[in-house]
Amino acid sequence: MNKLYSRLSAVMLLFSALAVTSCSDLLEESADEVLLNPETLNTVDALEAVVSGTYTKLLNSARWSDFLIMGYGGDDITTHSAINKIGFREADWRRQTTLSQRIARTYTGCYDVVTGSNIAINARENIEGDQETIDRLIGEAHFLRGFAYMYLTMTYGRVPIQLESNSNAEIPRAEFIDVYTQIESDFLQAESLLPDVYPNLTVIGSRPSTATAKAFLARLYLYWGGFPLNDQSKYALAAAKAKEVIDNEALYGYGLVENVGALFTEAGRFNQNEGVFTLVSCVTCGLANRTMGRLGMPPEARGWSETFGEIAFFEDMQADAALNGTEKRFNDTFVLEVIPRNENPVGAEWKSFSDPHPILRKVTGGDLTEPGTNNTVGEFNRYFMRYAEVLLTYAEATGRSGGNDAMAWTALNRVRNRAGATAELTSGDGSLADLAFLERKWELAGESLRMTDLVRTQTLGDALLRRNQGSQMETADEVNNIIPATGGENLYFSPIPQAQLDIAPWLND
Repeated sequence: MNKLYSRLSAVMLLFSALAVTSCSDLLEESADEVLLNPETLNTVDALEAVVSGTYTKLLNSARWSDFLIMGYGGDDITTHSAINKIGFREADWRRQTTLSQRIARTYTGCYDVVTGSNIAINARENIEGDQETIDRLIGEAHFLRGFAYMYLTMTYGRVPIQLESNSNAEIPRAEFIDVYTQIESDFLQAESLLPDVYPNLTVIGSRPSTATAKAFLARLYLYWGGFPLNDQSKYALAAAKAKEVIDNEALYGYGLVENVGALFTEAGRFNQNEGVFTLVSCVTCGLANRTMGRLGMPPEARGWSETFGEIAFFEDMQADAALNGTEKRFNDTFVLEVIPRNENPVGAEWKSFSDPHPILRKVTGGDLTEPGTNNTVGEFNRYFMRYAEVLLTYAEATGRSGGNDAMAWTALNRVRNRAGATAELTSGDGSLADLAFLERKWELAGESLRMTDLVRTQTLGDALLRRNQGSQMETADEVNNIIPATGGENLYFSPIPQAQLDIAPWLND
């Protein structure tokens, strides 16, 4: 194993044999553990254990807020300035260093996923058994590896590419084109090996299918068309892949749920078909979601003040909702009243709290009466892609590739109609790409994707300058030294953690 991944064994990986739980499609660690060597892994059961263990590795990292540390750089979310939030704060204001707190989880967590995926993929030729099952599991391994590298490059920019499970090579940071090409290769392999519908799932999207791979290819190509590679030829590919999913949505089981707010409740997490790739949390399995509930509330409501909405974003979305009749989506995005700590039955508006920032319903949980909303652990789904994003990717990519067809406008209007829009958009209302990009801003608010949209369009600096500078949550130093709208890798990406640089100094380039 490369020295870069200090948390992993030099020769062998420990994975748990896993069993399906009754409460979700995630797999719970059993008491039986197996040591799996890539050179001797030769049964379907052992392969299943590796792949299932890799999902567990992913959820163990992704159930914490700092797994999506890059999301705090977007203009939709912010955090408190208190010292225990400083790692989130430095990401929020794009002032991270190699010693910043909370920047390591994405790095180590994603490389854990890469390692598990590599073990499965490297062992493919040795495995005997039902070929359909082998193909599906190897397809999952390719998807998970592509997913991990996508989040690594979204967070850290240029990262090393490790494809061998047992290697001591000093692997340098790859160029962006090489990272993107590797992600593409993995998703294409997943697309060819995964089934159209993953068998026996309670929650659509909790394990990837052919459609999941297609949808992530569409996202990849959309990103590829913007910064840092700016290859605009990829927009047509993004539109084509998204269209393949949309054309077959009935086969794949995808759709837009009537009430998007229910997706972010504990009760509604099994009754949905909008998740394209979803991690389903399980408290009794020890795999609870630690990113929601009290973390999104101020102290007066028993909260931790960890993730709030930006004031300027809130006000812009409120104005847009009033203009277009999308108050339904606005109310599904923000909590306007909460019960204070003293349990006074009279609701308190968010502006009256000591942390005067909007409260995100996608962080607190959609139904404030549920157990998870009054806790720091909950059984909320973690959506890494929703079907609404596929529709908006198709619309935006079509526009950016020079297209203007009716199906793309229909895809855009499907999302707007679900949000409650009073009128449908047409080509007379403006640029398809611009309108779809704006719709992503509102539809995906609070889901840690806004930052990447601002990076790929090189508009992050402008977004930072639009912050509401009158909030007491912004310190004088932050307001007086706001980053200019110039862009560049240091603004757009987090540094590799110092602990990893100490192990692998060649990554300092």
